[in-house]
Amino acid sequence: MSKILVIGGTYFTGRVFTIVAAREGHELTLVNRGRYSMARPGVTEYRADRNDAAAVAALPLADEHYDAVVDFCAYDVKGAKTVIENLPCRYDRYIVLTTADVCERTGGVRNEETPLLNTEGIGAVDQYLYNKTLLEKFVYTLPEKYGIDYTILRPAFIYGPYNYAPRENFYFEKIYKNQPLPMPTDAVGRFQMVYVKDVALAILACVAQPDHCRNAIYNLAAPDVLDYGKFFGVLTRITDRPFEVQPVTVQQVLDGRIAVPFPLYHEEDEVFDGTKIVRELGFEYTDLDANMKNTFTGLKPVYDPEG
Repeated sequence: MSKILVIGGTYFTGRVFTIVAAREGHELTLVNRGRYSMARPGVTEYRADRNDAAAVAALPLADEHYDAVVDFCAYDVKGAKTVIENLPCRYDRYIVLTTADVCERTGGVRNEETPLLNTEGIGAVDQYLYNKTLLEKFVYTLPEKYGIDYTILRPAFIYGPYNYAPRENFYFEKIYKNQPLPMPTDAVGRFQMVYVKDVALAILACVAQPDHCRNAIYNLAAPDVLDYGKFFGVLTRITDRPFEVQPVTVQQVLDGRIAVPFPLYHEEDEVFDGTKIVRELGFEYTDLDANMKNTFTGLKPVYDPEG
């Protein structure tokens, strides 16, 4: 079993990772702001703001040596640099989650070799992606500047339990509340997803095979390429109750500011090659329908008044 230092570990992906890794017997130390507790056997928690250099340096970890640091909440260079330069412990690898969208849109399938974004853009989303791009460029320098190996994981849309982003849950909530589901009938945008537990298992695969993923980058994207029609097909197969479809055009979505969660145009495609991690680490993605059904069923007590 591995010894892992987790930065974050209480929201969505980090939360699921902590649950899965602890259940498998790994020894975990969590460092975060302490807003939520993940107390359980095999988990030690310390409270510190990752952006506070003095607080990070004061963590009682001087005698510790970890197989990996897994960083779930590095959003920019400053945040990563503060952690890397001030953690008082030793560790063998820095594993960080960015996003598959750090790569330029090509109009086709993006892989790990696709060039990174090189413009800042406008708006909060553009700034977020550009900061993640700069973060990756900083991480590339770790072996030379700090003598630290790295692994970068770039997930596509993550779905599953504890998801706070209005993606699959946007529709699940409407189904449970008997509200019509807007479906852009003329949308041509395509997208891929990855189950949150698969992300957790991918991280553990990287921890377990350090020689195979030293200074490597992996996209995490299950092979199912979806559009709105196919996604609604998934909804039909996995739900246990009928739902009303509200057909809308892309123009109606834009005019009415309907907050649909997935791409509308080919130019917005979220399509990635997620097979490198399969080839190199023997990783396997799990079944989309089964995972969506588990996620939908798990939300029953939340949304169903009879739940």
